[in-house]
Amino acid sequence: MSESNARIVVLNSSRFGQGNPRLGESLMEDFLDTLAKSVHVPQAILLYNSAVVLACKDSKLLKPLKALADLGCKVLVNEESLVFYSLAANLECGEPTSLKDMTECMMEADAVIKP
Repeated sequence: MSESNARIVVLNSSRFGQGNPRLGESLMEDFLDTLAKSVHVPQAILLYNSAVVLACKDSKLLKPLKALADLGCKVLVNEESLVFYSLAANLECGEPTSLKDMTECMMEADAVIKP
């Protein structure tokens, strides 16, 4: 990640925030849609814990994630989380990645955004 101003977004939940689950799902949808339309596309999005469901079959948020990937944003999905949630076979967007590689990605970034 030697590119200057390399920004990555780190998501650890399928919802945005800690409040009402329905509101959190709606806010996550708005966040990813906005990010996909932004002039400042992150270099990568890291998904771990329950956020891995966002990149899997039947997710309502595959469209904005795929749009981000098409714009050159890497979508990195934690392998251990996929296995834990029995979703490894359902991954539709992104690449399975170890926590070690995700950690290195965060350490090399100019900015880590964790909403």
